[in-house]
Amino acid sequence: MKKYLITILSLIGFSLSACSNNLDRFDGVSASIPTLTIISPTGAPALGFYNLATSQNFETNADPTNIAKIMNAGQKDVVVLPTNAGVQNIVKNNAPYKIAATITFGNFYVASLNNDSNGEMDPSDVILLFQQNNVPDKLFHYIYGNDLNNGIHYVNAVSDVSKAIKDGFFVDAETGQQMVPNYVLIAEPALSALSNITIYADIQEKYREKNNDLDIYQASIFIKNEVSKDQGDALLAKLKLDIEDAISDSNKLLEGMNKVESASAVFGVAPQMAANVLKKNNGMGLGFKKAIENKTAIDQFLSLFNIGETNEEIYYK
Repeated sequence: MKKYLITILSLIGFSLSACSNNLDRFDGVSASIPTLTIISPTGAPALGFYNLATSQNFETNADPTNIAKIMNAGQKDVVVLPTNAGVQNIVKNNAPYKIAATITFGNFYVASLNNDSNGEMDPSDVILLFQQNNVPDKLFHYIYGNDLNNGIHYVNAVSDVSKAIKDGFFVDAETGQQMVPNYVLIAEPALSALSNITIYADIQEKYREKNNDLDIYQASIFIKNEVSKDQGDALLAKLKLDIEDAISDSNKLLEGMNKVESASAVFGVAPQMAANVLKKNNGMGLGFKKAIENKTAIDQFLSLFNIGETNEEIYYK
């Protein structure tokens, strides 16, 4: 009886150990994760790396076009980019990477400044968008079509939208005319830093309504072909665990970000703000989904940019 009891306890102990650390199966390869050179845009994508950001090999850049150039030159082991930009680099420029996983799934909202007489966004309203012909603009037009075009105006960045809300006006780039917005497209965490506005539409929900509950596959991880399978798998396993931990307990995100000097500059968002927005129904849109397992959803997202169906050869497996 004692012999059987010992065996059962040993099996239980093995099972718990296996569950407690999904990285154990990589036989210590996970310890070499910090040696991977990684670059991510600031903002939501960078938050997924809160437990790796103390590595000297991790860096961020506020301009994704800079990261695209680095990817084309094959200068980093791992790059994070808008999914469409990364895939286009592989397909058109033969960048030596494969798409491995998506880690952000949209953080866009249409907000009302509560100054519209009928409370309905229509072509007679002043509608302020940002990043013309890029992800935010494509998503807005995919959901609302072209019926609102007469009311649409553009600024360069979400920070310009925030400024227009605070100032109560913006200057139209084409006409030079000072205009008062009625509705704006904005993203978290900028949304949570503002007052006197109301969420009019959740872009993520609107997108899912049109696509049989498929998500927006916004920013993805691309792994260089030269990275070993074990090392790539270990990185992905760690990111999955870290992201899921942060979503379930935003304090873990806060603690990890605060380990880095000048965290606001590194991540592009203050740690407390990031934690608060994440705690608010995952307003940052963080998550983790392997690319190869979600090819259909990725192809749907890429269709917004007139990118045809992807070949499985570009996927990390």
